[in-house]
Amino acid sequence: MHTYRLAVCEDEEVIREELCRLCGEILSDARITHKIMSFSDAEELERLLESRGQIFDVLIMDIELGNKSGMELAKELRSKKDRVSIIFLTGYEKYLKDGYSVQPVHFLLKPVKKQELAEALLTDWEMNHRPKAVLLQKGSRNLSLPLASVFWAETSGNHNVRIILRDRDEEFPISLSELEALFPSGQFARCHNSYLVSLAHIREFKRATLYMDNGSELPVGRKYYKKIQEAFVSYINQ
Repeated sequence: MHTYRLAVCEDEEVIREELCRLCGEILSDARITHKIMSFSDAEELERLLESRGQIFDVLIMDIELGNKSGMELAKELRSKKDRVSIIFLTGYEKYLKDGYSVQPVHFLLKPVKKQELAEALLTDWEMNHRPKAVLLQKGSRNLSLPLASVFWAETSGNHNVRIILRDRDEEFPISLSELEALFPSGQFARCHNSYLVSLAHIREFKRATLYMDNGSELPVGRKYYKKIQEAFVSYINQ
């Protein structure tokens, strides 16, 4: 499962800690596995990038920092063809025009509002980092299954799992729990001990039944009802 990796670069400690807290809440609520690192200046972040390469998916940077601004670092990264996602923070609208030259995902004006930060992060995740396929082994073959085509997976005989796709069914020698660990949790959830369902293909939700957009009906286990309900509401609200 892909871990969404964030760098928060802000020289004011109180604001930096609050940004990290908000990012953690937003991504946890969206069930996105994540890792957050914080930096007090652009030089510290730059040194890590130079020594370890591009280890982040998104940089959340204040435009105004100490000796080196977030804008300067962003321009240097873009000059090296680095396409890392960037979300700028600023207290002044005058910086917005210059910032577009480095193609940021979003500008956030200080004080940062949680709803606006959530919109920026979840948009970036959806457009640039959400997994598009899963690779599974079947005998000597490795099959790439587009996640958008998966309706659900269910337990089958002989400790196998059958995956119901848009145009066919495929069976794999894997347990449902192992498959669940491979699938992104923000897109899939257990609705029953024997079923792992794509939240994108649920048409209607009732207490004991899921109605899928291909016309199928899946059972909702009693102990899974609350979790699948929460997962579905979270998915719809993204």
